[in-house]
Formats: sequence, structure tokens, C-alpha cells
Amino acid sequence: MGRRRRPENSWMPPYVERYKDGYRVNRRGHPTKHLAKHDANRSEVWGAYERYQAGLEEKAFTFADLIDLYFASPQYTKLIKPQTQKDYLRYSQRVRKVFGEMQPDLITSPLVQMFVDARGAEHPAATNRERTFLSIVIKWGKARGFVKIEDPTTVIKTLKEGPGGRYIEDWEYQAFKQWLSERGHVMHRCAMEISYLCAARQQDVLALTRADIREDGLLVVQAKTGKAQLKLWSPALREVVDRALSANIHAQVQTTHLIRNRAGRAYTRTGFNSVWLREQRAALAANAIKERFRFHDLKIKAVSDFEGDVQKFSGHKTRSMAERYNRTPDRVVSLNNPSSKKRR
Repeated sequence: MGRRRRPENSWMPPYVERYKDGYRVNRRGHPTKHLAKHDANRSEVWGAYERYQAGLEEKAFTFADLIDLYFASPQYTKLIKPQTQKDYLRYSQRVRKVFGEMQPDLITSPLVQMFVDARGAEHPAATNRERTFLSIVIKWGKARGFVKIEDPTTVIKTLKEGPGGRYIEDWEYQAFKQWLSERGHVMHRCAMEISYLCAARQQDVLALTRADIREDGLLVVQAKTGKAQLKLWSPALREVVDRALSANIHAQVQTTHLIRNRAGRAYTRTGFNSVWLREQRAALAANAIKERFRFHDLKIKAVSDFEGDVQKFSGHKTRSMAERYNRTPDRVVSLNNPSSKKRR
């Protein structure tokens, strides 16, 4: 049962309260709604409330509505990097299916835990990302008056994830490079080699332009973190960059991008990945490789093969993150003979 109202407010409609700008609806599970100015009479307040109630009957405010508001906000459209925006859109699809028709304030921790338990059994990594997206939207909504409850995901433990991806053996790397060359995909081979030699993500390789070719090396800017690294020239890196510059030069339109399609334009990630996936399948069917691998696995191979400071080489903010990519077993000394030390 709700809190008893003061006698002077007993005339007001349900969920309506006074505030500094007049009268508003403050109802759990719904965004706060201004009804009338402070000098409105009782009939005007009731009329505004009836219009408000008619709108609610047409459509209740759901978590799907909250997601749409978040996606339309500057916090999403202007303050988040384009690739992260795409990731959030992907995460939202599952969240909409599960929680979309619910009122935001009715999403409880037990319900979120049930979702995590069910989906996380097979897809722990995706479940962690979707739970994080759920939290982001709820916190955004609470800060703007659309949500009253505290974040129900705070008590949900993060699922343990496997390392993800795999190490590409040297023979696989060489075999697929040769396959791409024989199939005429020179730029895909160049992108593959640059990714490996620089431990660079796909989006960072595709973003490289002629302006990134410096006297001392190749400037790679990580879109994910904003960190810039000048990858000093090695004979292999210099050769592959020169090869990329000399390929696909006959198209009338030429962008300044290093990796260009046959029309001379920059690759989209979708276009690049469609060719990569098709050639991986074809190479597997022809027994050129024994197992498919992701483009991102090239970074795992690079970090694992590098001898030195892997954090500095990969550009990760923390050593623990860099070590997640390192699949090389530690080399440790073994005992030779039983110790001659006397125990005390």
C-alpha cells in the first residue's frame, strides 16, 4: 500500500506530486512526466493527468523504449567510437528479446541471474557483454529519471571466459598467405602480413593511409584505445607496405588508404570479412589448411611469437591483457638431481 498523502494533496491524481516546476507524475517503472505549472488549478492538473493516462494506455514504457532512447542520445551517437556502437547494437538484440517488453523498474537481479545462467552455459563471453550493455542502459536511464531502481546487475558475477581464438601455426600462416596470392587477393595477404608484423587489429590495419607511412616506420593508431604506435621498419614490414602501394593502382578512383579494394576504394569491414571468410572456407575444402582461423588470431600469433616486452609491442594498457594473447608456454628450468641441501 502506498504512503498516505497529506490532506492538502488528497485531491491530486494517483502518482502525482508537487515539485519546483509545478506538478509531475512520479510512477515506478515509468519516466517522470511534467503535467502542469505550479499555478495550474485542480481541473487543469486532472485534465493533464487524464491526457497522460490515455497515452500510457496506448503504449506502456518498456525497456525496449529505454534502449531506443539511449541509442538516440548524444552519449551513444557522439561519445562512443563507431565500432563500439556496432557492438552495442549487436548486444542489444538478445537483451531486447529477453527484457524488451518489461517495464524497466521490474527488471530484478534474480531475473538477470536467470538470463545469465541460461545463456551463459553455452556463450559466457557474449553473456558478459550483454549483461554489461544491460547495466549501461539502466544506469543511463536512472540518471535521467526513466528508471527508479538501482542497477540489478551489480550483484551478478562475471562469468569466467576462455582465452578465445587460437594460435596459428607457422605452416598455416604461410599456406594461407600463398592461397590468397594464388587466388588474386593481394590486399588481403598484405593486410594479413601487416596485422601479424605489427600485432594490429583488423580495423586499425584497414584504417591505414599513406600519411601513416613515416620515415622511421608505420604509424598504427588503435581505434579501440586511441593509442598510437610507430612500428619501426623491418625489411618484412617495408616490403609488404611497398607491395600494398603497388597493387590495385589501375582503378580511376584511388583513396589514400593503404589497403584498397579493386575499385581503388577503402575496404569496409563487412566487405573485407566476406572475402576472408569465403577464402578460409575454400582453403579448408581444398585441404590447404586444416582448420579455419579468425583474422584476429593473427594478433595472438604475433604476441606469442614476439620475444621481448609483449605489452609494449601489442599496445595493451595492462600486462594481464597482453598475456591473454600470449599462447607461448613459459620456459622454466627443471631439476636435474635430488637436492643435496640438508633439511633442518
